[in-house]
Amino acid sequence: MDNLTQVTEFLLMGFSDNWELQILHGGLFLLIYLAALVGNLVIVIIITFDRYLHTPMYFFLKNLSFLDLCYISVTVPKSIHNSLTHRNSISYLGCVAQVYFFFAFASGELAFLTVMSYDRYIAICYPLQYETIMTSGKCHQMAVMAWLSCFSYAAVHTGNIFLEPISRSNMINQFFCDIPHMLALVSCKVFLIEFVTLALSSCLVVGCFILMIISYIHIFSTVFRIPSVESRAKAFSTCSPQLIVIMLFLTTGLFAALGPIAKTSSIQDLVIAMAYTVLPPFLNPIIYSLRNKEIKTALWRLGLFMSKENYPRISNSTLVTEFLLMRFSDIWEFRVLHSVLFLLMYLATLMGNLLIVMVTTFDQSLHTPMYFFLRNLSILDICYISVTVPKACLIFLLDSTSISMVGCAFQVFLVLLFAFVELTFLTIMAHDRYVAICQPLRYPVIMSPQVCVQMTVASVLSGVVYSGLHTGNTFRLSYCQSNLVHQFFCDIPSLLKLSCSNTFSNEIAIFIPALMIAGGCFAYITTSYIRIFSTVLKCPARRERGKAFSTCVPHIVVLTVFISSAATVYLKPTSYSSTNQDMVTSVFYCIVSPLLNPIIYSLRNHQIKEAIMKIMTMVFKEII
Repeated sequence: MDNLTQVTEFLLMGFSDNWELQILHGGLFLLIYLAALVGNLVIVIIITFDRYLHTPMYFFLKNLSFLDLCYISVTVPKSIHNSLTHRNSISYLGCVAQVYFFFAFASGELAFLTVMSYDRYIAICYPLQYETIMTSGKCHQMAVMAWLSCFSYAAVHTGNIFLEPISRSNMINQFFCDIPHMLALVSCKVFLIEFVTLALSSCLVVGCFILMIISYIHIFSTVFRIPSVESRAKAFSTCSPQLIVIMLFLTTGLFAALGPIAKTSSIQDLVIAMAYTVLPPFLNPIIYSLRNKEIKTALWRLGLFMSKENYPRISNSTLVTEFLLMRFSDIWEFRVLHSVLFLLMYLATLMGNLLIVMVTTFDQSLHTPMYFFLRNLSILDICYISVTVPKACLIFLLDSTSISMVGCAFQVFLVLLFAFVELTFLTIMAHDRYVAICQPLRYPVIMSPQVCVQMTVASVLSGVVYSGLHTGNTFRLSYCQSNLVHQFFCDIPSLLKLSCSNTFSNEIAIFIPALMIAGGCFAYITTSYIRIFSTVLKCPARRERGKAFSTCVPHIVVLTVFISSAATVYLKPTSYSSTNQDMVTSVFYCIVSPLLNPIIYSLRNHQIKEAIMKIMTMVFKEII
């Protein structure tokens, strides 16, 4: 051991060494991660707040969904970060933590699937004794035992692996610190460690598998004796989703754990690893929501998806099942003019922002934090304007101005999401300019690629949570007075006017968080620019002052237009809203702001103009 070097960090394998394929892998994993995050959060929220789902079955499902959130968060964010930053290293302590939590949540997943099998066995085979056997106290005891046992089990395995020195190599042939691949790096006593790991894993897996098999044998034998076809189908519908998850999780996990460990990474290994690390948390909310009638009913009941039969019955009122959006004018000529103007602004926004994305992606000199956030802002602006303008152009030209309740809910969610992320990106860009101008020597350290990616991911995830809470809070209300939205798209202030429920709590829930977030961002941005201007004014060179101001002025213009127009609509009581004023104001923060970004950043930025000219020159040379 004297001639061996102790490993202090590990190198994880990627799906490809090609930069474009790495970006594709990172984007795909990000979409799967966000879908799993949103899906499992929805299940946790509806089971928590819907009193009809306060049963043992859904209590364990809530725990499983929360566990899935933790499980997928152990491996996927790091993999996304590695793909986007082209840095595949992970520290020794980071690898220890990843192994520990992966073991803990994987064993917890298996434990809760076993408990849920037992719950279904009691519910179907002993329905009359179900409430006596599966009491609230016993359910909580089983849940606590499952959580404690999984963390204890993970501690034993992690200590068993990392107590021995790892000095053979630091290359892990997987996209995360996986146990079988870690064992291949242990310098001594490999057989003993493998034996202990295999013995404990076999006891856990085989024990849980036997309990689940016995439970489902009793379940199916009982179900087949039910005379009613409808009752049999209902019983199978509650069991089949869990069987799908169990088979996917166990088969792929066992194949990876018991199969031979290759010295090099292969597509088969990576795909199998995805099957037991990424897919189960992603599939659980889909399977349990699409295949479960009570979950779908709870979704409707909480207002995430609305339908006529699920509204509360209100006498002498007509329940709303769709909304009618408003035009700027009912005169056909003006409608055509408005649609043409909106379409031209939309196309200009698409072309301008796409140009910035292409230039900042392919020009190596623009691979800096400032242009990284500018590229993300341009992508965001494309998504932001695409939520409202295409639908607005259609209602201007067509006789039908209707939008379904589901479509309206999605529009509200996406508008809030992109507006929130836009504000956070503008705040981050102010911080970036502050560090670049006031602390230039520390700029590469403070605004490292890793920090930039982390801030971007945090902004998007915060936006998903924020918009999801506000959308759910808005569409849980009853709409029975009118279906005419006094706006060319669905926004919350206009919808609250139409509700026949008490909207005071909703207005408070909108006003206070919006004021805190917008006020906090505005205060931070103002402080940043005060420090920037004080630093710039101390510069002796006039040219340097002009260059510093030229990078800050466009940001201030975009920020002022966006925050002032949005605050005018959202930070006032809905009773004081003026229809014409709100429609005109909303144009500024929904359309003008995404349109201004490429114009300001391309015309006022010397590096962007040089990059555009360079690309155009290369294109013309290729054509000639």
